[in-house]
Amino acid sequence: MGSGANEIDGTVWLVGMMGAGKSAIGPGLARRLGLPFIDTDAEIVREAGQSIAEIFEGEGELAFRERERNAIIAIAGREAVVALGGGAIASRADRERAARLGSIVYLRARPKTLLARLGDCRDRPLLRDVTPSKRLERLRSLLEERRESYELARIKIDTDDAAVDDVVERVAAALAPGRFGAGSEGPGAGREVEPRVNRRTLRLDLGERSYPIEIGVGTLGHAGEAIFRHTGARHAVVITEPGIGRRYAGTLMRSLREAGVRVHRIDVPAGDASKNLRQLERLYEAFLDRGVDRGSVIVALGGGMVGDLAGFAAASFLRGLSFVQVPTTLLAMVDASVGGKVGVNLPRGKNLVGAFHQPKLVWIDAATLRSLPARDRAAGFAEVIKTAAIWDEEFFARLERDAEEILKLAPARLVPVLERTCAIKAEVVSRDERESGLRMLLNFGHTLAHAIETLTRYRKVLHGEAVAMGMVYAAERSESLGLAPAGTAERLRALIERAGLPTELPPFPRRAYLSALRVDKKRRDQQIRYIALRGIGRAEVVSLTPEVIFPARGRRSSPRRRRGH
Repeated sequence: MGSGANEIDGTVWLVGMMGAGKSAIGPGLARRLGLPFIDTDAEIVREAGQSIAEIFEGEGELAFRERERNAIIAIAGREAVVALGGGAIASRADRERAARLGSIVYLRARPKTLLARLGDCRDRPLLRDVTPSKRLERLRSLLEERRESYELARIKIDTDDAAVDDVVERVAAALAPGRFGAGSEGPGAGREVEPRVNRRTLRLDLGERSYPIEIGVGTLGHAGEAIFRHTGARHAVVITEPGIGRRYAGTLMRSLREAGVRVHRIDVPAGDASKNLRQLERLYEAFLDRGVDRGSVIVALGGGMVGDLAGFAAASFLRGLSFVQVPTTLLAMVDASVGGKVGVNLPRGKNLVGAFHQPKLVWIDAATLRSLPARDRAAGFAEVIKTAAIWDEEFFARLERDAEEILKLAPARLVPVLERTCAIKAEVVSRDERESGLRMLLNFGHTLAHAIETLTRYRKVLHGEAVAMGMVYAAERSESLGLAPAGTAERLRALIERAGLPTELPPFPRRAYLSALRVDKKRRDQQIRYIALRGIGRAEVVSLTPEVIFPARGRRSSPRRRRGH
């Protein structure tokens, strides 16, 4: 008997239209409840030795329904999670039997969602002989015929904009609230369980290269449909790192397959040290092995390193492939995934080889941040602070007010912050795509950050931590150069410290910093386009030599020691 047997009363019946997600959600729900999983369609196929399509063709739909009825009778009352065929409880007797001996859970989805998940429909007897242009109409008709059957379910959950894991948690909470947690009410008859999804759509306007930035919670399982819609690709290569891949690649790849897209996965080693020419060449070889052509799409699933590396591979292989960003870290969501800057590092400098290659879509599912360690959350928050510091004092004040709640990933605080940060970057990039002027402001704190990353060989210090140190230094230099009013650096430092980020530069010799600064990609005629603050919410580009940016200690204000927390 499963660990949840003392709380789950009888059989859990998953019902809904074809494509609603019963077979995808059922196994995860069964594991969550500690129960076995049964798919009645699979049981019928095993017993008959034929596919469902063959049974329909040879015996007819009525005979198939009789097989479903026998399967329900054989299973009824067992403590198990059971995925039923779309029409399995059409008759009143079958519905009453299922309800009497367990809980009916209706997985509900819009007809357009169902159609997108069903692919070519070759294994769907009720749709196989319907012309593609008529399938949506047929789905609507079937749904209307079955609506009465489904609406009598004890629990109803919409699956349109929710990842598989999110649906599993909501069903578990509705079935056993004492064990898995629930909302303010227990699972009563006909209870509606609302999806925990907060969808926002932005658009980065670049003419024919424009693309949407979709921000939501629990939406990863629907990325495939959107990727196909925006790229038209029937072949996708998902590039990720092993840890992220274990958690999220399955959901993303399943959604691509449900959208009719053939998919492969390639893992690259975690860490910024992997963003190099050697890994780039390895990706090229893997593309050739997997038959990548100009109709394929490259999908980056992971943090900024994965996005930069995968994006540059897409930009350069076969002179350019379609590319989609699916960021899973806060830093990548608010910075690296938006704007089309892709590239790799060289041993002597950060991002010295790269290109501008805009994605076709940025798909942000904030639910993926739940697995992000606290240190990585803080590193991503550094880029949020940067964006507010250069552009929007009111937004900066919001961060000062809500910093701790944002870092806890409270959706009510987090989603608007993601939206505002991405909106600012989208506005800047739309006005200066190739960083000839305005877009340089987004490099605030990055000049010293890139030097730190080079000197530490892209290890030990996270990118966001390096940016945090670089921002405090830049604010102090802005004050000492007479550009920013007194107190600007202290206000910035205080917020950065609240996030648990470092504020002091590592103790490398001055000559080491100068050497790193001299290969900065923003260098022009011995000077660096350096980003200085004029105050919180205002920044400008100034041309300074490395020696002015990093003068001898006696000639610059000495950084103050970081306060304890």
